[in-house]
Amino acid sequence: MTNHLPFSLKAFDLPLINNFSRQLLSAKKKKIALVVQGGGQRGIFTAGVFDAFLESGFDPFELYIGTSAGALNLSSFISRQPRFGYNFIVNYTTDNEFFNLYKYLSQQKSMNLDWALEEVCPRGSTPLDIVTAREVLRRRTALACATRKDTLQDIYMPMYEENWCEVLRASCAIPVIYNQPVNINDLEWVDGGVSAAVPVRQAQLRGADLVIVVRTEPVVLPQDGTSRFDDWRGKVETALPEYIERLSLNQSLDRVKALHGELTTKLESWKLNWRDKEETLNSGEGEAISGTDSSTKSKGWSLLSADNIERFLSLTGSNKRLEVIDMLNRYYTTYQDAHEFMLSPPEGLKIIQIAPEKSLRSRALLSSKDDLEIDYREGKLIGREFVSHFAEILNETSTVKHR
Repeated sequence: MTNHLPFSLKAFDLPLINNFSRQLLSAKKKKIALVVQGGGQRGIFTAGVFDAFLESGFDPFELYIGTSAGALNLSSFISRQPRFGYNFIVNYTTDNEFFNLYKYLSQQKSMNLDWALEEVCPRGSTPLDIVTAREVLRRRTALACATRKDTLQDIYMPMYEENWCEVLRASCAIPVIYNQPVNINDLEWVDGGVSAAVPVRQAQLRGADLVIVVRTEPVVLPQDGTSRFDDWRGKVETALPEYIERLSLNQSLDRVKALHGELTTKLESWKLNWRDKEETLNSGEGEAISGTDSSTKSKGWSLLSADNIERFLSLTGSNKRLEVIDMLNRYYTTYQDAHEFMLSPPEGLKIIQIAPEKSLRSRALLSSKDDLEIDYREGKLIGREFVSHFAEILNETSTVKHR
């Protein structure tokens, strides 16, 4: 008997799905949680999944938990606004006002998260439907994950209360890329992905019997192991010898290696896979770099790759380097923990991971609209498949009355 199911086009195993479905049938009603990973613009996949759910009126969830872009997508799902997440990512996060690579690298302007969130808050041009969301939440709980900057602890804040826009800003405040302080209750906060990229354990702590996790990356199973981490580790140790003792890096990277897959979520959000435009930047040209030239797609470079990590730390300033390194270390250990937990949940808990078939075409930032469209369609397709196989049984077994 298995209590974990990967659900993607690649992992579409009908006998396994049917067997898992039969296991969900019982006299006991189940508390079903929806947990949503972040990933910046890769959240377009999640937007597609949720639009498929909305078109079918599918929502058996009693508990919602989202991190960063996952919290934003959750907010529009709860407010019952189809294509809201799609429009936010495609029309706002691709706008130069939101992020301009040249201005960021020249330290003139960081990510303008405030501008984007103002547009979806009550006085914005495309506001979230707070009235509908609060009605939905009369019988449910919704939480956004943010990270306390002083302790790097994951904290879960209620969604759609009076301070909702600040909660969303805290959950989405990517360190370094967004450099404005976020203060709530006399504490400073950063992106939830630092401490809980996939906050699945929180769902268990809050009594979930079944957790549906929506991912923005493929589910990496143990047999898919790769040796790329050996190379990554060697380069990092060469580039950052002065930080090894501080980080307990040997232990951290041993745990990361066990992942057998790509570094994900917030590391993915930070490691901006920008096009190979270094010559343009070095020449001092002030034009915005949109990264939409398909001819350079395969030449993208990762600012947080081993080869560029010294360069990234130089952008943070010497007084913030240890702070950022500590955040990365926190990400590695908590993500590894969540990954192992999802692949082997404890007795009494079942987990289904809805995920893309392979790495998405879109990036954390600077994605082309064509790539975003492709990833959105994949999300919508797999969302429809999930509904077709699980809607009836989950509606029947959920503690929430299906309306």
